[in-house]
Amino acid sequence: MNASQQTVASATASATAEVEQRRSVRARQRWLTLAVVALAIYTARSFIAPVAWAAVLATAMWPLYARAIARAPERRGWIATGFVLATAVLVMIPIALIATAAAGESQQAVAWVQGVQKTGIAPPPWLASLPLVGARATAFWQSHIGTPQATAQLFAGVDVGAILGHVRSLGAEAAQGFFLFLITLAALFAMLVRGERLAQETVTVARRGFGAFGARFADQLATAVRGTVVGTVLVAVGEGVLIGLGYWVAGVPQPLLFAVLTVFFALLPSGAWFAFGLATIILLVEGHLLPAGLLFGWSIVVMLIGDNVIQPKVIGRSVELPFLLALIGTLGGLETFGLVGLFVGPVVMAALLLAWEQWRAPPGEPGAATG
Repeated sequence: MNASQQTVASATASATAEVEQRRSVRARQRWLTLAVVALAIYTARSFIAPVAWAAVLATAMWPLYARAIARAPERRGWIATGFVLATAVLVMIPIALIATAAAGESQQAVAWVQGVQKTGIAPPPWLASLPLVGARATAFWQSHIGTPQATAQLFAGVDVGAILGHVRSLGAEAAQGFFLFLITLAALFAMLVRGERLAQETVTVARRGFGAFGARFADQLATAVRGTVVGTVLVAVGEGVLIGLGYWVAGVPQPLLFAVLTVFFALLPSGAWFAFGLATIILLVEGHLLPAGLLFGWSIVVMLIGDNVIQPKVIGRSVELPFLLALIGTLGGLETFGLVGLFVGPVVMAALLLAWEQWRAPPGEPGAATG
């Protein structure tokens, strides 16, 4: 072997050794990064849900926040503070209203249960006047809940003391929830103030780790979050307000409380049916047949327009979840993350649908997955 060949062989061996060393260093970097990320997640496991909620809220309100800071860029901190305070008010007022109403009504509910166990529940006056089945319906009612013996058997498993104890324990749970909500607000403020930098870094990391697929996925996920959250919240609030007006006109007891419950149930796929269905049953039991029918019809119209006309337009070209994925995401998120899961769960399903669409896209399409 001459000198030139030895030189080439030496250079090749050196280059190969250098490449192997770089691969080894890169592998160790990946393992170190994974270890640090796993340790961080384990350390902050109790605060993952509040931070995830803050990320969803910041992404959803970012277009409105960007318009505000474009008019007054020197007041970025004050504008972020205003958005955080507005979020706190919009979230805390309904929760406080429900908690206050629940505390006030719990004693009355317990007294009602104790009373009907002694007297029974009288059938509504209109039940006997139903054609064909009136007499049988009245007899069925009387035999099952119309006598003290029947109602005592019906509510035999109801532990009044346990119910009161659970209501009292809600105070401690509310205190813990309030602390986590403060964490959410602090994270939301930080994300709004540093929004542009966080977005750029997220796209950079996604592109470096997953190529064009990662960058496109991050961009589409942000759009999906905004469409899913804003569309769901706006439709839920709109349906709650309009159906709440129906509660007030029809004479439903506690119409404001029912309106707030309708907003919360409307966050679930077709969940508002439970709220206005319960209000309709209350009116029927009280003998108000016409108001009950009008309320039920009005609520159905509002639901159909909100879910099938308004929501698709608000969501626009972002990911529109099929009913099954939306239902699984909402209920699964609620079970896993608590109340914040109402928003985080559908976002996770939207991410799954986006990844699926990227993998089934033709290989030549920009941002498509490669395999």
